[in-house]
Amino acid sequence: MKRATRAVLYFETGPNNPVTLHVQPGEEFEVETQLNRGPWLDEHPDGRSLRQLLRGGNPASGCIHVEGAEPGMMLSVHIGNFELDPLGFTAFRGANGAVPGWFGASGIGPQHRIVHIENGHVIWSADRRLPVKPMLGFVGVAPQYETFANVWGGPWGGNMDVQEVTTGAVVHLRVQVPGAKLHVGDMHALQGDGEICGAGGIEASGRVRLRCTLSPAPPHLHWPRIEDATHIMTVAMARPCEDAFRYALEALVLWLEADYGFSRGEAYLYLGQVLEARCTQFVNPTFTYVAKVRRDLLPRRLE
Repeated sequence: MKRATRAVLYFETGPNNPVTLHVQPGEEFEVETQLNRGPWLDEHPDGRSLRQLLRGGNPASGCIHVEGAEPGMMLSVHIGNFELDPLGFTAFRGANGAVPGWFGASGIGPQHRIVHIENGHVIWSADRRLPVKPMLGFVGVAPQYETFANVWGGPWGGNMDVQEVTTGAVVHLRVQVPGAKLHVGDMHALQGDGEICGAGGIEASGRVRLRCTLSPAPPHLHWPRIEDATHIMTVAMARPCEDAFRYALEALVLWLEADYGFSRGEAYLYLGQVLEARCTQFVNPTFTYVAKVRRDLLPRRLE
């Protein structure tokens, strides 16, 4: 099986990143992710050299060229099984977008915890084990012209930090450059809503199986979409947080109009009764909102 390894790491996503792996549509492959820089490096025998290697946040394991992908297509990334490495951590620097600066500086201060991951659990303490819910924080294609550091998220995907990007989900992205140039990283063993610590959830590394398919891009695919067995979802990243919610809601209304036979006004009215939405991370340069609706509350999809 083909594998994107940790041998080449990208800390920016853009159209000029050299390709490290070629895959065919429908071909299963594996991505081996790198653990984000953090306090675990203090106890690592190669900590100094690793700090230099991990020069930025959310390293993507190479740049993946999907054969046949062209602008105007939709890249669908099918998320398979995860295998987590045994070490993880979470950290809070004392101030970020989730709390006022005075509160972090004087009320909490910097915090971190290094944890072991075993038998499907994060070992938080001697008497507390948390079931893992592995996810990918970063899934993105290369923007057409610009290059963004991997702390950013936008219409290309990128640093979304949405817990639903897990086994069984499909992430839909509009292809912007030939080959799509898919970037994947920022694996978490677990993450609470808001990602309030900044470093996780539980930052982790490991391996994940992926498969990509291609299809014509829907006309209103301006933001990432996610599908799983129970929901359809739209994701938007913006600042302020209210704009992220507005963009995700708009994208979901347009999806219901195009694929499920709603008029635009009826879709908005219906979502007023059944919409599920939340901020999944509140600490990146752009905040993330996911808007979702249960499949069993939707009519049959139009052919």
